[in-house]
Amino acid sequence: MPTRQHSRIPPNVSTQQRDSLLEGLPVLAYQDPYAPTTPSPLNGHQDNRQGGGDDDDAGVPLLHRGYGGPRVLEFPSPTSADPRTAPPQYKSPMSWQQAHADYGYSQHHARSSNTLLPEAKLSGPSSGPTTPSARPYSTDYFQSKSYKYSPEPSSPPRKYMQSVAPKARRGLFGRDWEAPQWRPLAIHFSLCALTYPCLLLFIMVSKGKSLFWTRVFVGAGCGVVGFALDLSLMALAKGIMEACIWATVIHQSHLPESHGPGIRLKDLAAQSDDPSTPWSALRLLWDRHAYRGADIENRKHYDQRRWNFWILVFLANVSLAGGLSFILGRIVNIEVVVEHQHDEYREIPVQAALSADDLQRAETVAPDFDNFAFTWTLSPFASQGILPTPIVLDANGSSVYFAEVLPDQLVPNGHGPGTFEQVQALSKDRQDQDAARAKPLPSLTVNPGSVLRFPRWGIRIKCTKIPNPATNIVSVSPSGFSYVYTPRSTLQGLFEDFSMSLPDALQAPVNLTRVLMGNDTAPAGLNVAETAMGAVFWNNGVAHNLHSRPVRGPGDLLGDDGNGFRTIETMLVRLNTTYAVNGTFGVLGETSVPDKDGRATFVGYDAVVCLEFYEPWVLEVYNSTIGLPNSIRVVDKAATVRSDKSQSLRTERRLGDAINDPLIGRVLNSTGMHQAYIAAHQNSVNQMLKDNGRDSDYVPSPTLVSFTDGSGPYGYTQLNAEHYAASRALADAGNVLPYFMGTGQLVARQYEDRVVSTACINVIQLGVALGVIFLMGLYSALFLPRLPLDAPHRGFDLYSWLSAFYADELQPTPDSHVVLTKRMELDDIVKYTGDLRFRYVIPEK
Repeated sequence: MPTRQHSRIPPNVSTQQRDSLLEGLPVLAYQDPYAPTTPSPLNGHQDNRQGGGDDDDAGVPLLHRGYGGPRVLEFPSPTSADPRTAPPQYKSPMSWQQAHADYGYSQHHARSSNTLLPEAKLSGPSSGPTTPSARPYSTDYFQSKSYKYSPEPSSPPRKYMQSVAPKARRGLFGRDWEAPQWRPLAIHFSLCALTYPCLLLFIMVSKGKSLFWTRVFVGAGCGVVGFALDLSLMALAKGIMEACIWATVIHQSHLPESHGPGIRLKDLAAQSDDPSTPWSALRLLWDRHAYRGADIENRKHYDQRRWNFWILVFLANVSLAGGLSFILGRIVNIEVVVEHQHDEYREIPVQAALSADDLQRAETVAPDFDNFAFTWTLSPFASQGILPTPIVLDANGSSVYFAEVLPDQLVPNGHGPGTFEQVQALSKDRQDQDAARAKPLPSLTVNPGSVLRFPRWGIRIKCTKIPNPATNIVSVSPSGFSYVYTPRSTLQGLFEDFSMSLPDALQAPVNLTRVLMGNDTAPAGLNVAETAMGAVFWNNGVAHNLHSRPVRGPGDLLGDDGNGFRTIETMLVRLNTTYAVNGTFGVLGETSVPDKDGRATFVGYDAVVCLEFYEPWVLEVYNSTIGLPNSIRVVDKAATVRSDKSQSLRTERRLGDAINDPLIGRVLNSTGMHQAYIAAHQNSVNQMLKDNGRDSDYVPSPTLVSFTDGSGPYGYTQLNAEHYAASRALADAGNVLPYFMGTGQLVARQYEDRVVSTACINVIQLGVALGVIFLMGLYSALFLPRLPLDAPHRGFDLYSWLSAFYADELQPTPDSHVVLTKRMELDDIVKYTGDLRFRYVIPEK
């Protein structure tokens, strides 16, 4: 059986000299399965040598004395009968000594130049067939006298290359450091620089997606970027761990012989199998604690560095690298956003109009407002809380006033305030609602809301003060009345503000016979031909009085054209100057009025005229499960729902079936609502008139003072038309428009909200994280410790192992002997070689 001798023994030495060189050194013997199947001289051969003897007959000790024998592995012998299993023709390689002799290379030259040499071949005689009883893996043959060294070449010579002397690589900061890892550091810096753009790319992809897909894309982005930075950081930190492991081998190799120098192969294998894991680092910390050679007291004469610190540096890199994906995932913030959409809708009914029953009840209560002595209202003052809140929205630069939607209008079988029922019924409904809200809820489920789009009544108003008050305002007539006359030019200006022309009914001069009371006449200087209308007011002590005149349609009925209602309203202010110290009036009364102390005071007069429009508008209302309905915006000035003009590029798609119920309207129409309008309008006027002085004539009220820039009981300054317009519109929006919404149903479009997620990067946190990552990589790249005794850096790749075993840097201790054969199972190799000890031999410079 061919074996390999130690490659450093020249062939021209005697057997005795070779034995003396090999004494205490391991010999690696292997069995070639394709060796010639010749009869083994070991069969029946007895080795009588006990040590000593002739040098030529001396055998090479293969095993340690304590080793029980080689592992014999039996394989089926191939036969010539079956050519498929016959082994290839065995050829013995040429020994390196003979190759050098044949090609002019001396042994000294080959050794000094680190020439790659072919392996030597040891062969013995082969004669006779192989018997089944032969032990092809036995080692007795190598101790027999028939064994001879055969230097004959049987293969072509190899071409040898003369190596160059290695150059020492030194770090930037002294001899204790390796040369910086520039290329991995450049890659690491590039990855850190590309982190933000890569994360931003994944965030852009996830924009507008659901929460699930946003998490998927953000998680994928953080995982990819974190994995790349993980590989880069570990590539830089790997050298630190390699240096710590090899430093431990060197430390343990320099123990005295009495302390068992060297490191066990299974310990080195455990650390070198996967040196980039934290488990290997923790194991190395424990091994350095257990090994005597790693103790600082045993190595301080040649290495005083704290290698445990570098293991901790490696663990810090591993911890940071392992948590990069998690850290990046926390830096990217994901927020859930409820987004309105106008692409898909469903048709649903809402209570936003008056039904036939509502109109009939309104006709019943309308005569109650004809008697001025009552100052009747549709609801008591204490029940104002059940009415919706007035709101104002912008529509193309104009302020439009609306009544907010009540929750009862958006539920099945609900209704609005415009039922014109008795107050007790409304109060009972409110009590039932309050009782239902007071019940504890076992759980509260918050669902996404929806946007409802349907037509509603809105108010636009323009006001201006009466010009030339000395002529157009009569304080007290001989019959005890006050008059206000409105010039046609004033009304024409109001209509022009609405882009409308003056109606024909206002083109004619005012009919004084329908205005003047008793024997009163027109004031001197009044141009009747240019006066469009006049209003009369009773001298009743009320500080502010209103006179309304509807602008009728072609059918001479209010709202007969179906487009709403238009009203011209005159408001007269009469205030005792005692309560308006800083007040300014258009005209003062001619007669004095004694105050409570009997002193003469006067009444100041001022007037304003307004044009008010009640029109249908299409609005959007947001309805959710956690709050009251909230009007969002004005979509269109129309009586029916149409596609949003601002979303002309989008195509709205209806989900489900359309509503075809004839009792559910699609158009908001004012036809037939004149009785409801009269009742609701007078209700609003009377609500304002109730806010007056109690026992004195022409005293201020909060309502009156709100028409000026002042505040407080004595804060009346001067009548302001814009302030009055806002106050009047809010009053009508809160006391008229709610009664235009009863039990009548309209078709509304429901746009359900879309729950989407948005992701954003916390730039400050990302900058801090990338700074730490880059600095850790920079530290690992620049401060790679050099091995003790100025040994070159070694890793655990194939080239490092080649250098360790081929260049004899890693050598077995003298007491380590083992026999390895070809085709041995890996488990057997681990079992028989795990306790071998190896020492790191520092080559001489």
